[in-house]
Amino acid sequence: MITTTAAGRTWHYSHNLGRQTAEHNQSKFGRTGGYCYPMDVAYAGDDILFVISRGWGNPKFAIRSYDAYLRISKTTIDEDHIGDFARGGFTWPVGIAVSKTDGIVFASDEYECTISSFDPDGVMTFPTQDPNGEYLDRWGTKGSEPGMLNGPTGIAFDANDDLYVVDSMNSRVQAFTRNGEYLRGWGSPGSAEGEFNRPWGITIDGEGAVYIADWGNNRVQKFGPDGEYLMTFGSQNGSSSSLSHPSGVAVDKDGDVYVCDWGNRRVQIYEPNGEVLTSLYGDMHQLSKAGQYALDRDPESIKHLNRNDTPTGYLNRFARPVGIDIDDHDRIFITDALSRLVVYRKDREYEEPPL
Repeated sequence: MITTTAAGRTWHYSHNLGRQTAEHNQSKFGRTGGYCYPMDVAYAGDDILFVISRGWGNPKFAIRSYDAYLRISKTTIDEDHIGDFARGGFTWPVGIAVSKTDGIVFASDEYECTISSFDPDGVMTFPTQDPNGEYLDRWGTKGSEPGMLNGPTGIAFDANDDLYVVDSMNSRVQAFTRNGEYLRGWGSPGSAEGEFNRPWGITIDGEGAVYIADWGNNRVQKFGPDGEYLMTFGSQNGSSSSLSHPSGVAVDKDGDVYVCDWGNRRVQIYEPNGEVLTSLYGDMHQLSKAGQYALDRDPESIKHLNRNDTPTGYLNRFARPVGIDIDDHDRIFITDALSRLVVYRKDREYEEPPL
């Protein structure tokens, strides 16, 4: 077990899920599947996770007439891959969130400037697709007027099930009803308090405060529910608190803030007052079930990878972490560019072993 301890808190690397694949396999490892450039993850309760994959991003890499790698995956934290949906149903998908009232899955499309909703149980057998018939609702119009979108990225629901959308190219945040009715918004281009430069990720804590990963300004800003500026996490001064193009952000029950520090290939953890606690770097030291399935015909390779703490530098560390979410049990889920989901858990009762 790889452990990170700081200021009375401890984080354990648990395991990783998935591999780069569009398939859904059944083997001695169970039902396995994977992702392809997963952009975001949303915990839905009952150990269920939804992961949105951008796919190859270029039709020439598609294995069929559409990009089968581009989709939403439904899996458990123990890597029982239940299935996929919305296969080929986006252009540049980014954010994913689950409604608090009925579990409907919502997703943003940066290129199409739309928000779509899906039945969480509507998985389809690989390689089946119906991109124009799977979504329950789809709304959004490209533009800069209030209620219009330009490059929407991160999305998150508040306690009232209003949907907050990071309107990245318009350098603002907007809140909508589930049906797309505009409620309120704030933000403008710039680097001052309350201004943004290509913002990306978003989360909302238990008190209703809104955290925005301000990608271009290398910081995370915290606001009240109506846009009142509260504070900033991160800096650009080269200190331990510095960030390089932060993407995803999440907050746990203690108020600790987790930031996917994309450019530095790590997850920075801050105390509620903005002080740096520690960093997570990936710590992967074994294959996922889907990875073991891929190497099933070469068991010696599996043994080698699982026994060697550093088989390759890129395998054991984050490669551009992007999306992040935290469940009610303080399990942290992080997506990265190696098409996997990395799981940590926070432990409040951990004691260092005796020397």
